[in-house]
Amino acid sequence: MAAMTVAAAVAPTLATPAHAATAAGEPLPLPPLRIPKIDMGVEQQSNEKIQWMQDAKLGMFIHWGVYSGPAKGEWYMENAAVTPENYRKYVTDATTEQFTGTAYNPADWAQLAKDMGAKYTVLTARHHEGFAMWPSTHPNAWHAGQAPLQKDFVDQYVTAVRAAGLKVGLYFSPLSWRYPGYYDVYGTNCLSNTWGYTTDPAHKENARIMKNEVYQQVKELVTQYGKIDDIWWDGGWLGQQGSDRDAAFFWEPGKFRDTANEWPVDSAYGDTDTATGKPLGLTGLVRKYQPDAVTTLRSGWIGDFASEEGSSVPTGAIRTGKLAEKTFTIGGAWGYKAGTSVMSFGTAMNILVNAWVRNMTCLLNVGPDRTGVVPTAQADLVRRIGSFMTSCGEAVYGTTGGPWQPLDGKYGYTSKGSTFYVHLLPGYSGTSFTTPSIGDTNVTRVFDVASGTDLPYTVSSDGKVTITGINRTRIPEDSVVGVTLDRTVQPADIAVRKTATASSEESSKDNTAAKAVDGSTATRWSANNSNTGNWLKVDLGAAKSLTGARIAWELESTNYRYRVEGSTDNSTWTTLADRTDTTSTSQVQTLVLSAQARYVRVTVTGLPTGIWASIRNLEVYDRPFTTDLGTYKLVNRKSGKVLDVANASTADGATLIQWPSTGGTNQQWKLLPNSDGSYRLANVRSGKLLDSPGSSAQGAVLDQWADNGGDNQWWKLVPATSGYYRLVNVRTGWCADVKDASTADGAQVIQWPSTGGSNQEWQLIAL
Repeated sequence: MAAMTVAAAVAPTLATPAHAATAAGEPLPLPPLRIPKIDMGVEQQSNEKIQWMQDAKLGMFIHWGVYSGPAKGEWYMENAAVTPENYRKYVTDATTEQFTGTAYNPADWAQLAKDMGAKYTVLTARHHEGFAMWPSTHPNAWHAGQAPLQKDFVDQYVTAVRAAGLKVGLYFSPLSWRYPGYYDVYGTNCLSNTWGYTTDPAHKENARIMKNEVYQQVKELVTQYGKIDDIWWDGGWLGQQGSDRDAAFFWEPGKFRDTANEWPVDSAYGDTDTATGKPLGLTGLVRKYQPDAVTTLRSGWIGDFASEEGSSVPTGAIRTGKLAEKTFTIGGAWGYKAGTSVMSFGTAMNILVNAWVRNMTCLLNVGPDRTGVVPTAQADLVRRIGSFMTSCGEAVYGTTGGPWQPLDGKYGYTSKGSTFYVHLLPGYSGTSFTTPSIGDTNVTRVFDVASGTDLPYTVSSDGKVTITGINRTRIPEDSVVGVTLDRTVQPADIAVRKTATASSEESSKDNTAAKAVDGSTATRWSANNSNTGNWLKVDLGAAKSLTGARIAWELESTNYRYRVEGSTDNSTWTTLADRTDTTSTSQVQTLVLSAQARYVRVTVTGLPTGIWASIRNLEVYDRPFTTDLGTYKLVNRKSGKVLDVANASTADGATLIQWPSTGGTNQQWKLLPNSDGSYRLANVRSGKLLDSPGSSAQGAVLDQWADNGGDNQWWKLVPATSGYYRLVNVRTGWCADVKDASTADGAQVIQWPSTGGSNQEWQLIAL
């Protein structure tokens, strides 16, 4: 494990924090990064290609198909063990349960989606019973082009949705209850099923025919209906057991199919890669014809976005590092089910708002009846949600969750640009609210979003904004308050689209220096060789007071060793952070800096065998920020022992000692940056902070205490020599000192004026 360099070797030039009194408030966090991953030969779509869904925040799911006839939900065929022959009668027989589509007018659906405020729609093109909602040419297909329907519901749908200015999504389930082979793909071990199918060697070929049909129908959907924005896979498992991933050996959802696969797809139904001639897997097929489409993970491939399904209310932390969609139905079942009640407005809003403040988009489902009409109660609820979006949509569309974590059942935040929004839920009582610290920013306006009226507020010395007079009765399901600042809510990358150069470039693959500062994690700079010493440099255009940098390396789980330097003249360079001995394999690494520089250079000093220097993103910041800087143990230079909470206590006031390293969490500390360049050190076991006692007496024993916002819990890391630091308390100016320079186990750690002794010097070892 290597020591972390957390401060520059040059004199800091820091911006004066806003609202500073004895201490500035905690700074705001950096925007989270999402880095596309490669799975089964296919890279997830770039942030640029999924941004429309991230910004949309609301879509309308439409479950409509043969199951809408019997009106008993989309799983009726399986739940009631209806045979394929009898299930066909819901299309062919003229009864009150016949699926007819006689009132089908997808323009009405598109208008309903717009009335709700949705920006995209998804139609079930094929559900688990295997009925295709368009004319399919596979010889064994059951589809809408056959009598008596003789329709192409998909064509009418995509035409209407596009005409309404909405994004087009299609749902597709590869499983089909029409095939016994679905439960017995090897023909040697039939899985449990409601139809009583048993093991039969013929099932292996039956399963192969099912797979052929899937490939043919996916090809039809991605080639016959123009641009498709969203492919919503579902049902990728086998026999409704295990996971979608477990079934990947059968469906082959990646870029290519294996020519030796036991269930080969006939050339008439599959497709091949233009460049290599290799047979394409499901995602490869989609990407060939719909290169910009985003897909769920339910095919067995990793997917471009995650899906959280069901009516449970999202809880916990903001979803970061991925695009997540919350999908739920308002009608008691996904498909039309007669006699079921519709979700209340309050329940629907509780799901929606708790998703939005966690950086999720939402897909709300309706279930039209057998004729194609959305039930009145569902339509009324949808339009009521639309009324909220008309009033408060600015706090939803185009936002990200945060910048602070939500509190379950009480409140959460969204933000965009220079405004953040407070969403007060019914579980929060009162007409006033105090935000966390706004760091180095100033408030320019506070307002009620629904009415647009300004609200009174005060800002405390530590940057917390107290808002009063909030109207909690107008929209009690989500009372939204906007707070506009004098700059962006989250610190902005000042290196983006600046001039970048490098020691070498892999120009044959367009992996140039400019790609490391283009703002996209899907592109990268790479050296043109595997040598160490290759560097990447960015010119910020003018000297800036730097607060930090964030590097996203090309590869995960790879130990890149490097040095970050700064210069004001592109000639004389100063080391800002030395990671030449790091053992970290984190793909994204954040550095806290304190320096004046116009040029920032990253030199790669060490690489694993066969790896080239390659950076996806080099970000540079000139505003204070908070981020996860990792977990450390603090080793005293004189004794070699570590900073320890005595007896592994979690109590306020528990004292600090030194003790041999045990690996215990009471010896582990998280480094939390403050806006003035100082830090809080949070004990991993207790969650409490390294604290100078209230008495502030010279020689007082340091303790741990819950975060109280005081500068007696703030510490400067002042460089000593050889990677060691003095921990200097912001309030007292005294150092964390092992009493009497003892080397004994259990010696107390006290506060004492700087002496230059090694018992006051600590090394931060990254864990």
